[in-house]
Amino acid sequence: MGRNNTAGDVARRARVPRMKIPDANRLYIGPRLTVGFVVIILLMLGADGFLLWQFHTARVHADRLAGVSQELIAVVRLQTALLSFDDNLDKLTQSEDLDRLSREAPPLRAALLEGTQQTRNALTHLPSGMHPDPTILPTVEAIESALPSQLEAITALATSNDWKAMRLRLANQKKPLESETLALVKNINETVREELAKAVVNIGHVQRRMLLILPITALFTLLIAAFLGLVITRSITEPLGRLVEGSRALARGEFTHQVSVIGQDELAQLGQVFNLTAERLQSLYETLQKREAYLAEAQRLSHTGSWAWNLGTKRLFWSQENLRIFGLDPNTTPTPEIFLERVHPDDRASLKPVEAALLAGHDAEYNYRIVLPDQSIKYVRSVAHPVTDDAGQVIEFVGTVIDVTEQRRARAELEKALEEIRQRTAKLRETNEALRRSEAYLLEAQKLSHTGSWTHHALSGTVTTSPEALRIFDVKSDEDASTAEFFFGRIHPEDRPLEAQNYETARLSKSAFESEYRIVLRDGSIRQIHNIGHPILDESGELVAFVGTAMDVTEERVARTKLEKAFEEIKHLRDRLHDENLALREQIDQAFMFEEIVGSSPALQGVLSRIVKVAPTDSTVLIIGETGTGKELIARAVHKHSHRSGQAFISVNCASIPSTLIASELFGHEKGAFTGALQRHQGRFELAHSGTIFLDEIGELPPEAQIALLRVLQERQFERVGGTRVFRTDVRVIAATNRDLPAAVSAGTFRADLFYRLNVFPIEVPPLRQREEDIPLLVEYFVKRYAEKLGKQIRSIDKKTLELCQEYPWPGNIRELQNIVERSVILCTGETFSVDSAWLSTPELHRPELPGPLTETLEQQERELIEAALAQSKGRVAGPGGAAAKLGIPRSTLDWKIQQLKINKHKFASQP
Repeated sequence: MGRNNTAGDVARRARVPRMKIPDANRLYIGPRLTVGFVVIILLMLGADGFLLWQFHTARVHADRLAGVSQELIAVVRLQTALLSFDDNLDKLTQSEDLDRLSREAPPLRAALLEGTQQTRNALTHLPSGMHPDPTILPTVEAIESALPSQLEAITALATSNDWKAMRLRLANQKKPLESETLALVKNINETVREELAKAVVNIGHVQRRMLLILPITALFTLLIAAFLGLVITRSITEPLGRLVEGSRALARGEFTHQVSVIGQDELAQLGQVFNLTAERLQSLYETLQKREAYLAEAQRLSHTGSWAWNLGTKRLFWSQENLRIFGLDPNTTPTPEIFLERVHPDDRASLKPVEAALLAGHDAEYNYRIVLPDQSIKYVRSVAHPVTDDAGQVIEFVGTVIDVTEQRRARAELEKALEEIRQRTAKLRETNEALRRSEAYLLEAQKLSHTGSWTHHALSGTVTTSPEALRIFDVKSDEDASTAEFFFGRIHPEDRPLEAQNYETARLSKSAFESEYRIVLRDGSIRQIHNIGHPILDESGELVAFVGTAMDVTEERVARTKLEKAFEEIKHLRDRLHDENLALREQIDQAFMFEEIVGSSPALQGVLSRIVKVAPTDSTVLIIGETGTGKELIARAVHKHSHRSGQAFISVNCASIPSTLIASELFGHEKGAFTGALQRHQGRFELAHSGTIFLDEIGELPPEAQIALLRVLQERQFERVGGTRVFRTDVRVIAATNRDLPAAVSAGTFRADLFYRLNVFPIEVPPLRQREEDIPLLVEYFVKRYAEKLGKQIRSIDKKTLELCQEYPWPGNIRELQNIVERSVILCTGETFSVDSAWLSTPELHRPELPGPLTETLEQQERELIEAALAQSKGRVAGPGGAAAKLGIPRSTLDWKIQQLKINKHKFASQP
C-alpha cells in the first residue's frame, strides 16, 4: 500500500460488516456517555413526576375531606351556640326575674352573634375548590335576623310581667330553629360520611397505583440503563479490542494487519491512525528489508562485515559477511572464544589495549590477522565504537571488519610495478630535468618580470606566445590567439595605428624595433606594454620570423604616478606643517602671557559669567578693553569652554601685520601670487578650520581686508590671494580692540556692516583700576610665578607694597603690573617681596588737549603728514622718492587714504 493513501481510504477499506449498533459510534465517547446519563436522568425524573402527581391527587382528596369536616364542625358549633342560647333563655324565663333577664340578655345575644360570625369565618376559609352546603348561610342569616328581635319581644313581655306568654312565645320560636339546625347537621354529617368514603376509595386507588408504578419505573429505568450501558460499553470495548488485537499483530510483526473502523469517534480516529501507522511500518519494514539486503550485498562486495557485542548480556552479533570472512558456517553462533581462536597468535596481545580504549569510551581502529581452518591467513582491518547509556557508561561495542587481503596483495603487485616504472622513468627524468629546469626558470623569470615572449612566423603568419604573454593579454582558452591581428585588436584604438606602422616598418626594413602602447582587456581595464622585437633571417637574408618580448609595465607606471603624487602630497604636508609650526610657535610664545584668570571682583565675575553663557555657542564675540587688560586671555577662555576646545586656536594681531600682507596672512596665497610668493601658503582662517580664530586689534584692519573679512563672516567662504578656488570654512571668530569702534564707524575708518557682524556678543573687560580687590591676588600670583621661574624663595609680600599697588591707577593695566612684579622679583634679595615706591609714583604722562574729537584730530594729523610727503615728492606717490616710501606705507594704502581724505595730489606736482 502506498504512502499517499489518506486515513479515509484506509478506513473505508477496513470497514467490515458487524452487528448493527445504534449510531453511537457517530458521537465521541464524551458526548455518548453524556447522552446515556441524560436519558437515565430523564426517565428517573419522569417516574418521580408521576409519583408526585399521585401524591398530589391523594393530597387533594385529603384536603376535600378536611374541608367537609371543617364545615361539619362549623355547623355543630352553630348548633351548640343556639342550644346554649335557648337553654340560658329558658332558665331566665323560669326565674321570672326581670332584673336578671335585663342583665344577662345582652351577653347571651352577643354570644350567639359571635357563634354565627365564627361559623361564617369557618365557611369562608374552606380549602380551594370546596363549596359549603347552600342551606348553611341562609340558616345562619335567619338566626342572626330572628333571635335578636325575638329577644327584644321577650324582654318586653317580661317587663309587663306576662311570663307565661313569654314562655309560650319562646317555645314557638325555638322549635323551628332547632329543627332547621338539626336537619342541617344531619345533612352535613351525611355529606361528611359520603366524602370520607370517596376519599378512602380514591386514596386506596392512589396507593395501589404508587405500589405498581414504583417497581415498573425502577425496572424500566434499569433496563434502559443496562441497554445504554451495553451499547456504550460495546461501542468502546469493541474498537479497543480491535486496537489491542492490532497492537498484538504489530508486536508479532504483522504490519499488514488492518483494524475495522466504525463511526467517527476518537477510537475510530485512533483506528485510522493505527491503520496508517501499520501501512507506514509495513513500508518502512519493506524499505528496511531492502536496505538490509543492499547492506548485505554491499558488505559482500566490499568484503566488510559488521558486529556488535552487548557487555551486559555478553551476546555477540556477527553479520553474514563477517561470518564468511572468518570462515564460519552462516548458522554459527559467534562467541568471543571463536573470535580469539581465529585471531593469529602473534596478534592476540595487541587486542588488549583496544578493549581498554573501548571501555574508556574511545573509538578504536586496528589491524590484525586471522587464521582459517585451511591454515590460510587473511589480513583484516577493524573499526570499533563504544555505545554509552545516559549515565555515560559503556554498554555495547559496535564495529566493522574489512577483509584487506586482496588489497594488500594488489598493493604489493602495484609497488612492484611502480618500482619498475620508477626505474624506467628515472633515466627519462634525468634527461628531461635539465630542459624542464631551464624552461621553468624562463617561465618563472617571465612571470616575475611580467614579460611574455612571442614569435611571429613570416611564412605562415602564425604567432606563438609564452603562457605569461597570454596572461598579460588576458587570452582565454576559447580564444584563437595564433594571429597577429588578434593581438593588434587588443591594442588601444588610439595606439593601434602607430604600433601597426612601427611593426610594418621594422618588417620591411628587417630591423629591430622597440615601442610602448596600451592594451584594453576584456573587463575594460588598461595596461601599459613595453614591446621589443628582433628579426630572424636565414642564410639568404630573408626574414624567417620576428621574435620579441612584451613586458607589462602597468605597475611600474602606476607606482611612478603614485610616487609622484606621494612626493606632491609630502610637499603639501611639509608646507602645511611649516605653516602650522609657525602658528604653533606664535601660540606658544603668547600662551604664557596669562596662565589663569585671577580675581574675584564683581567686575571680573560679570565678565566670567558672560564667558560661560557665550562659550557653548558659535556666536561671534567682540572683546573691548584697554591695552593690557588680558583680552586674549578672555578669548582663550571662551575657546577653552566651547565645543571647539579640542581644535586649533589661531591668534592674529592685525596691527602687527603690514597692510600689504594682511590678506595673505589671513586667507593664504597661491604660488606666484605676488613677488616673493615662492610657494603656496595657507592662511590663518584655513589653519583655524573647525576651531577658533582670534583677531586682536581688529580696528587696525585696512579697508580691503575689512571687505574680505566681512565676506567670510557672511558667506563662510574665502579665496586665497592669487587663486580662484573657493574655500569653505567652519571657524568661530573672536575679535578684540582697544579702540572706539562706533567712533571709527562714524569717522568712516571702519565699516559699519563689519562692526555689526562682529558686535554679536560684546564683552567689555574692566581695567585694573576698577578691580582693586583683585590686585593682591594678582601680585601674589605673579610673585609666585616669577619666583619659581628664577629659583628664588619668596615667602611674604610687604604690606606697604600691596597698599601702593592698590592706590596706583595702573594705566598699563595687568601688563604693567606683570612687568613691575617681574622686575621686582629679579631685584629681590630676601624672602619678602617689595616694590620700589618710585616705580608706583610716576606722574601721569602729559596728554595734550585735543582741539576736537579724537577722530577729527587723527584725520587732521594724517592729512598734514600726507600733504607734507606729497609736497616733498612733488605729488608723486610711488617710487623710491615717492610719498609712500617717505611715509613707510604701501602705495595702495596711501592711495586709499588720499581718496578718503579727499586730498588733491595733483596740486603738489605744480609746486616749485
